[in-house]
Amino acid sequence: MKVNKIGVIDAGVETPEEIILAADLIPVRIFGDPNLSNKIVNEHIPSNHCVWSRNILELGLRGLSHDIKGIITTHGCDCTNRQFDIWLTYIDIGFKFFLNSPLKTDKIALRFFINDMSELIQQLEDYFKVSISDEKIKNKIILMNKIRLLLKKISQYRKKMILKGSDFHTLVKLVQTIEKNKAIKILEQKLMKLEIQEPIENSNLKKILLTGSVIDDSEFIRFLEKFNFQIVIDDLCVGTRYFWITVNEKGNPLEALANYHLQKPIYSTKVPSHNRYYFIENLAKKYKVDGVINVAQKFCESILYDHPFMKKNFKELGIPYLFIEKEYNRESYQQLVTRFAAFSELL
Repeated sequence: MKVNKIGVIDAGVETPEEIILAADLIPVRIFGDPNLSNKIVNEHIPSNHCVWSRNILELGLRGLSHDIKGIITTHGCDCTNRQFDIWLTYIDIGFKFFLNSPLKTDKIALRFFINDMSELIQQLEDYFKVSISDEKIKNKIILMNKIRLLLKKISQYRKKMILKGSDFHTLVKLVQTIEKNKAIKILEQKLMKLEIQEPIENSNLKKILLTGSVIDDSEFIRFLEKFNFQIVIDDLCVGTRYFWITVNEKGNPLEALANYHLQKPIYSTKVPSHNRYYFIENLAKKYKVDGVINVAQKFCESILYDHPFMKKNFKELGIPYLFIEKEYNRESYQQLVTRFAAFSELL
């Protein structure tokens, strides 16, 4: 049986996959391609917009996979929000929806998010001629919670120096792009292998907390590992923010989903922004990291705004902190060799 896919553009990981799954569709997160040149996107937006969001738009303008029958963009930064207008006008794809997840986390924001998810359900039902019941959503919440719990268990093997950060990053990416029952089987098999696997043989590994913009290229994590950095924990959308907590499986499913997305670790575009720093600080202490690396995709303004506050506070804590800004292509990684090498020596 052929199943249609829905592309998801979401830096904050706030798209309720459970609703998409309840519509008998497969949510597929759209990741960038660092090998892709910006040939078409320059006709639509200036070069000083977030390089990651420009890359995603370039992919769309060139044409997504034929089995992706729709696109959902969830409220992120101003760049991705406004680029949705370009998707509406210039990209030939059937279903398009902008999910307006709130910036705040209070009761008004909760009701606002529930209303917007209700609108998403109605539009999915109308366009794909399906019925999305509360029972279906509850079943998909149980399914996704199983994935979250498996990922959290697997994540701990980074701290045990058994699982490389790059391998875990690749695994989280995979889970966000394939059918979820298949993902569960892969995760269960991976967990069984890790339980009998020996630690990585390298006494010089430095325990790193990685944070920053959307980092969706696993090759960048492998590049970091060349400097003996072991990413034991992170604050990434392709990482902890995807699975850190679970959804309440009882009660009204939409309210449970809204509460889940408003209670989990926030992205840099949400408020109050200092809550994000305190979450990262607690991770740094809990995992006893040797250093923190904060990576901003070039022109990612929200991460740039966070940087001075984070730099000041980590300095006061005595935790080495490195901030870098990079282009969204693999050639740019080599420009960072000196800075990463120096930080490795410092640690």
